[in-house]
Amino acid sequence: MKIGHFILIVFLIQVEHANSQELLKDSLYKALHHAADDSSKYKIQARLADFYVEIDRDSSIYFSEACIDLAKKNQKFLDVAFSLSTQGHALTHLDKYSEAFTCFTEAIKIANNPSYNGKKWKSDNNNSGERERYLVLTKLYQEFANMMASTNNNEKSMELLLTAKSIAERNKFLDNLGHINLDLGQKYLTQNIVDTAWQLERQAMQLLTDAGDIKPLGYCNMLIGMISLKMNHNDSALYYFRKSIAISSYFNNLTNLNGTFRQMASFYLNVQKDPDSAIHYSYRRLKLNGEGNFGEIFFELAEAYKLKGNRDSVIKYQTLAIIEKDKDFSKRNIALNNLKNSAMNEQEESMKLKQSETEYRNRLRIAFIAGCLGIVILISVILYRNNIKKQKVNKKLETTLSNLKSTQSQLIQSEKMASLGELTAGIAHEIQNPLNFVNNFSEVNEELLAEMKDELDKGNYIDAKAIANDAIMNQQKILHHGKRADAIVKGMLQHSSSGSGKKEPTDINALADEYFRLAYHGLKAKDKSFNARMETEFDESIGKINIIPQEIGRVILNLINNAFYAVNDRAYTQQLRTNNKPYEPTVTVSTKKLSDKIEIRVKDNGNGMPASIKEKIFQPFFTTKPTGQGTGLGLSLAYDIVKAHDGTITVNSKFGPPGGELKVDTPPAGLVGKGGEGSEFIIQLPIV
Repeated sequence: MKIGHFILIVFLIQVEHANSQELLKDSLYKALHHAADDSSKYKIQARLADFYVEIDRDSSIYFSEACIDLAKKNQKFLDVAFSLSTQGHALTHLDKYSEAFTCFTEAIKIANNPSYNGKKWKSDNNNSGERERYLVLTKLYQEFANMMASTNNNEKSMELLLTAKSIAERNKFLDNLGHINLDLGQKYLTQNIVDTAWQLERQAMQLLTDAGDIKPLGYCNMLIGMISLKMNHNDSALYYFRKSIAISSYFNNLTNLNGTFRQMASFYLNVQKDPDSAIHYSYRRLKLNGEGNFGEIFFELAEAYKLKGNRDSVIKYQTLAIIEKDKDFSKRNIALNNLKNSAMNEQEESMKLKQSETEYRNRLRIAFIAGCLGIVILISVILYRNNIKKQKVNKKLETTLSNLKSTQSQLIQSEKMASLGELTAGIAHEIQNPLNFVNNFSEVNEELLAEMKDELDKGNYIDAKAIANDAIMNQQKILHHGKRADAIVKGMLQHSSSGSGKKEPTDINALADEYFRLAYHGLKAKDKSFNARMETEFDESIGKINIIPQEIGRVILNLINNAFYAVNDRAYTQQLRTNNKPYEPTVTVSTKKLSDKIEIRVKDNGNGMPASIKEKIFQPFFTTKPTGQGTGLGLSLAYDIVKAHDGTITVNSKFGPPGGELKVDTPPAGLVGKGGEGSEFIIQLPIV
């Protein structure tokens, strides 16, 4: 089909859908006007809230609020929670994070209460009261995760998404699972874990298509296009981006359109070096009723005009970008500060006053810079007519451009400082998580013991024993999370300590063999299903070398544990293959004597790691393991220990998806292939 025919068909579909959308809105308003009871009013207003959620968020909030009032009046508490979720979604996209946080926490508190089972108007599905409650909880956790991602709390966002996925899988909510996999794929794409992102997005597309829920497929196609770009499949990326635009246009989803136009502009600017096409898609973003980030769009336009060599337009859009960046920076800081201070009960009048003050300052700033631009333009016109002063004016223009670049550098530095703050907060949160578990389970145990005492007083020994069992399980969890907190603190202290051990002659073969077996039996004790083949290749001619055995032992143990984790992970992902060839997890530890040094190698046949991960593995607090399974200090500490021994530690790794074909239909060329060949860490220590 010719591209002109394709565009015409998309246009006709959009016109037809626009008409049907208008008819749907009119029919909903008419139905609301003639609604006979509160149940009908609630259902119609809930549909209107969803109708407006990506088009007019203020209207969506208005109808959500009306739904909440009706549900509270009739004591339909699960409907209250459901409408709070819709309202929180709209508030998140308006950067009103504090108010959105209030909506989600209040809704989750309702939905987590089993006494509210069935407290909902009869729905169109056949779910039981308990199942209906879990359905609402799944939606809440997913929406709350998106809100936390908007505030850059990506760890909490991932935790909430995994909780939502667990509930959806347990209850077989396939439609919801499609939405959750969609968001999880985006998370892994952000972390550059491309193969996992690809699998999740394809699974999401299949689940949503089977459920007949095609509205999110615009976002799904955009993400698959981004993944294709990561793999340098440019033609596939363009195909998926255009498919995303068609679907998002059909549903008038401005958020998805903005994101896809942004990807198209970036593609034409940075990959194809086609500034005219980049300018076209940037202008399309400007026409989305304020949906896009103007500062970001103006920077795109400035870069495109720079590529075209249009200096006047570069100055114009760089100036506008800095103005908008400053506005957005101030606005976002206000929103995040409100969230951090938990200002959930502050007066509406106070919020309006702060917003008015911010808008007033922004108007003054815009007026001032616009005045400056007017002066520059006026001077340019005068200089055009007066060639005698041309040189002087050119110098003034260069000075203005230099000042603009300086301002831009200051903004970039501010963002770097903000990133440093996020890192500090992440470290604090790493320790706070297990402590929260300890505190929460301690409070629950206090209540359980009080209940057990009451049951004993009544002579109910069976109930008392059951309560005692619950208390014992909670105590085990308290001990587990207490030890986790202790391990994190010790790891950090070890990382910052220079160590005080003394070097002594040590049999490196015996040391490696001891820690090899220690690691294996330790993992076997935690997971009875764990199994791996252990191989050793020791050079008996090495003899003893002068090292600090505790420190080098810690390094070897860390590398072996990581190797066991890698092969166990591949043994699990092997199940995702349709072409299921036998795979035997294997870890090999070897030593070898070189001329003036000895070499220790720890090798696994896991999935391997991409180059982007290899560059970061020795950085403090960097980890690819799920939350709670790693602090990110092991390899960083190992690097410091080996360096202190005047040695080196390096890694070789060949990366790829699990062996055999993946469970996907028509993936981009080049994705399907052999699995990764694993990783090998190499330590070299001098013989002293």
